[in-house]
Amino acid sequence: MRLRWWLLGLALVWALWLLVNPAKRRIEGQMDEAIALATDCKPREAQSALIALRKTKATPEQLQQVQRALNDAGAACTRKRQRDKAWREAKDAVESALGASSADKARQRLRAFTRRWGEDDETRALKADIDARSPEHRRADEVE
Repeated sequence: MRLRWWLLGLALVWALWLLVNPAKRRIEGQMDEAIALATDCKPREAQSALIALRKTKATPEQLQQVQRALNDAGAACTRKRQRDKAWREAKDAVESALGASSADKARQRLRAFTRRWGEDDETRALKADIDARSPEHRRADEVE
């Protein structure tokens, strides 16, 4: 056989391989995109990306990996939404208590929030605001 037939056969095998073999990089890119959407708390778009990924030649292990990441991110997003809602409510309650000149009640409400959800920059700033607006009282252990 001549060289040109070998090259033609090789080109044909390569073309068939491209058609049959799944494009790994494309599938991995879709996986990364779906996971990124899930971590950005965009569950509908992430689920759509997973559905599109199922239509490709992704392996069941790859699909399970994406589904697991979507589930984990969904739980984290739910907790984040709950914390944000609780923060808005706590902040409003603290502001109304401060408006009524009740710094102790404001501290108590902020303390209840931080006990459940933890402390961050916003809670520390609000605590500093409460301390700045409250009248100076001596603590019981400081009284002589």
